[in-house]
Amino acid sequence: MVDDNAWSPPKRRNGIWWIVLSGLLLPAGWIAWLLVALAGYNGVDSSNRSLSAQTLGDVVVTVMCAGVPLTGVVVLLVQRRRDRSVTLVGPVACAVFAVLAAGTLGYPTTGVAKSWAADAERRAQPLTELETSRTQTESEQDLAGVGELAVRALGEDVRSRDVVQVTLECPLSNLQEGTQYMWRWSVPSDPKAEPQTDSERQADRLPADEVERRLAPVRQVFREAGLRDADPYGWDIRALGDDWLAEANATVTRSSGDVMLETTCLAGGPGNGYDDE
Repeated sequence: MVDDNAWSPPKRRNGIWWIVLSGLLLPAGWIAWLLVALAGYNGVDSSNRSLSAQTLGDVVVTVMCAGVPLTGVVVLLVQRRRDRSVTLVGPVACAVFAVLAAGTLGYPTTGVAKSWAADAERRAQPLTELETSRTQTESEQDLAGVGELAVRALGEDVRSRDVVQVTLECPLSNLQEGTQYMWRWSVPSDPKAEPQTDSERQADRLPADEVERRLAPVRQVFREAGLRDADPYGWDIRALGDDWLAEANATVTRSSGDVMLETTCLAGGPGNGYDDE
């Protein structure tokens, strides 16, 4: 016969539901953080808007993943003060999950927040004097002037059909939209011409001393324009600059010649809020 009045130890309460919830939230938070980061990278060239949204999303994920187990720690400790059957297993486990969440999610979230702050500060800066030094008309005229000098130094005539002028969008120092101007002269410019075979390209090449002799005046034009020699990267001449003229290239063969120049990113262009004067 069992004695109903026999003593039995009190049932221990480990806060198992807080532990399970905290344990499930942590990997879910990692996945959510990665999804928010991917959404931010798919934004418009990591713009201030996408960075702010990414920072906000990361903060929400981090607060939830670290806040829930931290809440479990507080709740279980308060319950333990009132009821000694509540063990320390739950608070300790929840504390571990809170630390893991703060470390694995909080640290990268801080990095994103710093990038957002730096991006916002950069966008608040005024445009540089160089970026506003030329209007669209001045940029195109000055670029064409240097290009035509280089072509004449090559011993060729500048014909309109051999010249291509294009503009490209580019980010200014404060990440506003700017314009880069390009000018290119090349002959022959027949779009219907058949591509050269390897043997034809080899036969079309000039000896190195002949290339240098023909391009030496062009190199001098580039230097007088404020450019310095650089590795050619497929061109016979490549020059770089730190002023409005950013790069110039030239090459020559027995049957063709090519001169290309481009400006730095300038504010004086269509659609960027800096009008021609």
